[in-house]
Amino acid sequence: MSRVEFGVFDWIDLPKGGTPSDAYELRMAMLRRADAGAFTRYHLAEHHATPLGLAPSPAVFLAAAARETSRIRLAATTFVIPLYQPLRLVQEWGMLDQLSGGRLEIGIGRGSSPIEAAMYGLTAEEAQERFHRISPAMLEALETGVYRDPERADAPPVELFVRPVQSSIAHWYPTANAASVLRVAEQGHHVLYGFGFASPALEDIAPVSAEFARISAEHGHAAARFGMLRHVFIGETDAEAREIALAAFTDHYDAFSHLWRKTNSERFTEQPDLDELIAQHRFMVGSVETVAEQVAHAVRVSGVSYFAAAFAWGTLSAPQVLRSVDLFDTRVIPEVEAALASAAV
Repeated sequence: MSRVEFGVFDWIDLPKGGTPSDAYELRMAMLRRADAGAFTRYHLAEHHATPLGLAPSPAVFLAAAARETSRIRLAATTFVIPLYQPLRLVQEWGMLDQLSGGRLEIGIGRGSSPIEAAMYGLTAEEAQERFHRISPAMLEALETGVYRDPERADAPPVELFVRPVQSSIAHWYPTANAASVLRVAEQGHHVLYGFGFASPALEDIAPVSAEFARISAEHGHAAARFGMLRHVFIGETDAEAREIALAAFTDHYDAFSHLWRKTNSERFTEQPDLDELIAQHRFMVGSVETVAEQVAHAVRVSGVSYFAAAFAWGTLSAPQVLRSVDLFDTRVIPEVEAALASAAV
């Protein structure tokens, strides 16, 4: 693997003592900087009634982001399909692609949190069933410009007048299920494999990445990207970076585990050890040189073709986030590319 693309991943979590407007302003500043750099896309997660996610409507935030940027692609990862009225969301996708000049990419899924599904009156099983029932019609409408209601057989087809600029919108699929990865490879979708600090080990990612590349190429989808997500923080020194990242991660993990703790779930009750995460290349923290080595090693061992960095999380301040983005863009990416090219010779 000598070539890799870089993107930005975001939850828009609420830092203690901060406001939603503060978080939005930081993200817009981060997006403008990323747009001016080498990052190919911005991913935004969807969550509900939790400090982990201040973008319960990714479409609303991405509409604002579309007007603040000109180049970077905007990839909602993912829209939680069972929670939407499908015709309305399909039309919003058309609006977003028009507002961004054809830069929209979408991820769709049933949702990772049964707690959030329950807020909308759905069990996990009902959410899964609804996802499989309505998503094919939504994707078909994107391609054809005609929506056919899968829930009402007698409903007349609806012609869409706000259609995407793009003839085909790229799809992202976040998962840690190797079997589902191979299925989407046949369909030409992009993949984010694992969830940051809860991702599989690099050695376990490698065979899935290789098989994804093989199947994608066999089905004419050689451009499909297989990616990983990692938290990133760059400091002056390794020691300084670790100290700042630990405090920020404690706040971020508190937001991440909020709903699980609130419902007395046994999941995510104990915060992972940051030093272990760094040693396992599940967290990229340190000086420029250290982070570049961490990223190059992770890409080389796993064989991924895409690396999504989460720069804004927890109590990291705007200057800290923007400095990390700038250093990653101007120094880490060139060092990683040079290291990978050298290893490929």
